[in-house]
Amino acid sequence: MKELQRLRSQLSSADYHHVTVLILGMLTMLVGEFSTALPIAEILRNFNNGGTTVQLVNILPLAILALMYPLGPVWLQKRTVTTLFRDSLKVFIIGTVIIGLAYTLPLMLVGRIIQAVGCGMMLPMFATLISALLPEDSRFSDFNQLEDIITGVATITALLLTGMSFLILHAWQWANLLVILGSLIVYGMANEIEIDLEAQKYSIEWVNFGLSGGFLLLIGGMVLLTKTGLALASWWRWFFLLSALICLALYVRREWQVKNPLIDFRGLLDVRYLRAVLLQGIGGASFASLLVIGVLYLRQGLHYATWAIGVSLIPGIVVRLLVHHGTIPLLKNVSTIKRIRMATGIMMLGWGCLTIFSTYLNLLLFVILTMLIEAGHGLLIQVGKQLNQRPQSRRLINMADIFAGQFKLMATSLILTVLSVVLQNVTESWSFSGLPGQLSSLAGYRAAFLVFFIITILSWLVTMIAGRNYNLSKHIVK
Repeated sequence: MKELQRLRSQLSSADYHHVTVLILGMLTMLVGEFSTALPIAEILRNFNNGGTTVQLVNILPLAILALMYPLGPVWLQKRTVTTLFRDSLKVFIIGTVIIGLAYTLPLMLVGRIIQAVGCGMMLPMFATLISALLPEDSRFSDFNQLEDIITGVATITALLLTGMSFLILHAWQWANLLVILGSLIVYGMANEIEIDLEAQKYSIEWVNFGLSGGFLLLIGGMVLLTKTGLALASWWRWFFLLSALICLALYVRREWQVKNPLIDFRGLLDVRYLRAVLLQGIGGASFASLLVIGVLYLRQGLHYATWAIGVSLIPGIVVRLLVHHGTIPLLKNVSTIKRIRMATGIMMLGWGCLTIFSTYLNLLLFVILTMLIEAGHGLLIQVGKQLNQRPQSRRLINMADIFAGQFKLMATSLILTVLSVVLQNVTESWSFSGLPGQLSSLAGYRAAFLVFFIITILSWLVTMIAGRNYNLSKHIVK
């Protein structure tokens, strides 16, 4: 009882009130980011474009968020926290309105980009802001441990909103309207708070930021590898791919030379840390693939109702949260490398079963396999959070957090692009028609699942090989 009273008194303080408003705002924006995952089959039908092209609705926001990650501290230097929060909500609302009114795919993509920019103004610094606002003795002060709960709650909310919109009102746009209303309510609440935090001076290498945009060109070039509606792809694909490789090569080269790089690669060359970042990226891509490719598989491949698909994805998310936070005391005596191998092994088993039995699955079996995969993902997050604790300078710690967040988003968007290209090309080869439409076989989905199964095998091999902790940065950093 005393603990509950202490918790209630903390939550009633001004700092906790500010934190609550910030969390509600970020939840609302993340719900908006996830709100197009479930109705992707409906969006395909409405715009009648190639499946991979329409998948940009889900892929582009992830890529935009990734590129905006190093800019997080810059916004805080130009605005107060409260002003930045309100500005991010304004931009997000504009993008969400455009999505709701979009009658063409390019217009929807513009809305998704604007929406991602609004969310990206706050997301990179969100965990740092929450931790700075809360007292050090607060049980919530280590917000990084609650980060996946925020994401999980936002995903579940997005699935329920869009699913119920289909079930009751037969249109996913109603969920979009609810996101707008929620954003307006949080914006009104933001007008009543004032957060006074002094931002640390931070400079950015703008040339490198521009060169990092080669990642978008890479995604564009990969999208052009699909067959449907890409008459100009014979030379445009090479233009995009070569331009992307040149920009990214120049970006990496400058990162090693400039005084204030976007990401301090030289200080992050630690096998233990890089392995954790790589595996967290694969875990994030696994979840996004289930959310995006899995929805298409259940809707167009197995022909289940959209609302039922939304509900079926929720148990996996719950299992991920329970495994991440509930198994910490149970596995405290298990070595880090064993937990990583356990996590990647579980994910490998789940994706292997999904690949082999994709032709014979029903909704219940898909839920079971999703829960298995997300159990491995939850364990991977748990280990990754521990490996990210790096005893170096404050600047390197900040760089490590930014790099980890950026890499997860980049890996997710890149792998989603690959899976979408594989899905459409194999489907067209077997059914002689592109997405959307009646699929004559599940070969495309089986091929997409197989690609990610191979990725999980490679990640498991990485954990088997990279068992020792080599700190390469001590040989490079002066």
